[in-house]
Amino acid sequence: MGEKKRKKHSAQTAHPAIRKHNEPTAFELAFREAEGQKDKNAVTKKAMSAPTPAAKVAKQTQQFAMGTSPIINPPPSTTAPPKEKRVYIPSPTVAPKMKKIVERPQPSKKRHNLTKPAPPVARGKPSVNMGLKPVLREMLVLDTSVSQGENQKHLPIKNQKIEGTVGRSQVHNGDLNPKRDPESDIVIGFDFGTSSSKIVIRDSGRQTAYAVPFGSLACTGNSYLIPTTIFISDDGMFSLSAGKHSYSSLKTHIMDNPGQTVFTATKTSQSITASELAAAYMALVIRFARAWFLKHTESIYKKTYIHWHINLGIPSKNYDDQRKRNTFQTIAMAAWRISRLDFAITIAGVKKHLEKAGNHIAAESKDIKPDDYESRWLHHDFVNTHPEVIMEIVGYARSPLRISGLHLLVDVGATTLDSATFFIHNQDGEDVFLLLETTVERHGTMVLHNRRIQALKSSLQKTLQQKKTIDPTAPLPDSAYYKIKAGNKDIADNDASFFQQCSAKIGQVIRDTQKRRDPYSGAWKRGLPVFICGGGGRLYLYREMIEKLGSRIASTDFKGFTIKEIPKPDQLDAPDLPPQEYDRLAIAYGLSFTSFEIGTVIPESKVSDIHKEDKILNIEDRFVSKDMC
Repeated sequence: MGEKKRKKHSAQTAHPAIRKHNEPTAFELAFREAEGQKDKNAVTKKAMSAPTPAAKVAKQTQQFAMGTSPIINPPPSTTAPPKEKRVYIPSPTVAPKMKKIVERPQPSKKRHNLTKPAPPVARGKPSVNMGLKPVLREMLVLDTSVSQGENQKHLPIKNQKIEGTVGRSQVHNGDLNPKRDPESDIVIGFDFGTSSSKIVIRDSGRQTAYAVPFGSLACTGNSYLIPTTIFISDDGMFSLSAGKHSYSSLKTHIMDNPGQTVFTATKTSQSITASELAAAYMALVIRFARAWFLKHTESIYKKTYIHWHINLGIPSKNYDDQRKRNTFQTIAMAAWRISRLDFAITIAGVKKHLEKAGNHIAAESKDIKPDDYESRWLHHDFVNTHPEVIMEIVGYARSPLRISGLHLLVDVGATTLDSATFFIHNQDGEDVFLLLETTVERHGTMVLHNRRIQALKSSLQKTLQQKKTIDPTAPLPDSAYYKIKAGNKDIADNDASFFQQCSAKIGQVIRDTQKRRDPYSGAWKRGLPVFICGGGGRLYLYREMIEKLGSRIASTDFKGFTIKEIPKPDQLDAPDLPPQEYDRLAIAYGLSFTSFEIGTVIPESKVSDIHKEDKILNIEDRFVSKDMC
């Protein structure tokens, strides 16, 4: 309608008679001239009163220093889901039945999404400036280099850019409301390994999982593995790619002594503990993975509100230690909060948020202040730890190859060799995993390497000592005398001793399981299903040791081992990942499921022993009395 009117008016003004009729009078021209001069004076006055560009910059700098500068895309608040628990009292049977006392946190089985957080709370003033150095651009540039062990050689590699602010957690611009707009539960499965880490991010509603590639930050030969190494500069800045100091074995330090000081910055004299170092590393990795996911799935979640969850894997032996479980959960909670910062990560920032994370988890839902949500914390029920052994076979448990009953899993890592027996069964439509017997030993691949080096060193020292003693009155030996052969025999003897220790530890787990944990299992006569996982599981010496163990302990009551492979799930989006390499991502994939989807995991301390009854020969039926003659 409006277009027709405009066109008609245009045609009419084009007519000579009409144009003449519309010509302004002298009075109208004078009025227009006066109005134009008035507008010109107003513009000039406004320009004179407007601040100069330099003044604007000074004002913005003052706001930033005072901590009053706005933060892009504030996240919505999160209310606590109903806090529930389960306590199980297994009975001494083959498949112990569990008695449910109190329900654990879980949504309705008819819904894919978990209980959703409340609508956003009105923002207050931002937190005070903690001296963190700001990222001066919205483009995150990862200056990467290849890790070369303790003596790092930083090779120039093409930078990888991720668009958006570094602390961003949503694709949208903050204009969505979780009460009226679509929502999705997105779980970050973080496999925090001793030598490398892996992340799988999964949408529980769409049933799709994405393995995160780390590009030039990745380990050689596998883009889905990132070295568990962090770099620190002298002024206390953390990085995944470059820095004067580098630290690895982060997970081992947490298991040994999380409060131990491992680094002190020379310029700031600030020290950092093993827990703080791990939190900084996890924050950098989560920040990278989340940015990749938001960019990779931008078209999918552009109009969707994302509820984030984090699942962290821990050694199965530590799953029974509530104190260590709390330590890992606190580190994961702090790592998420630190990853949301739009600043470079420093020692001061890590210390502040790791301390607050412990208080945040310990607080009841009603005691959590609105500004905690404003500070971008996750609710403590959305950050969980799970035993790595069980998470490794979650994909198997959900595949057609799954069989219920007793299993053995041996995971060979860089530092540790984990072995565990566990029982799988289904109760009321839910998977239940019972940890029966577990052990974590320092018998990984790098431990074997270090022992070989030590054996070679001892052999060379012994040889040099022998060659050093010669008769001074005799002619000097020729050059052939000084040639030293490698101590092949010493290396072979070292390997034999090393794998004998490995075999003994695994054998003890099997014996304890057969004697008192699950003596009536049918797997003893059918063949015990065994999974060999981890990067070291591909080494022939480890696989040979496990296969020989099965043959050696086989008897009339035990058929031996049935070696199984974990199948690569169809739901996992991981291009260029061969099926035989999937076991490297198996833990991260299992961790990418929500706690409700995983099922129930029972620590070994909660599973009672089953003592096998001794057979007693009854001869009463064979006795013939004189009355029967």
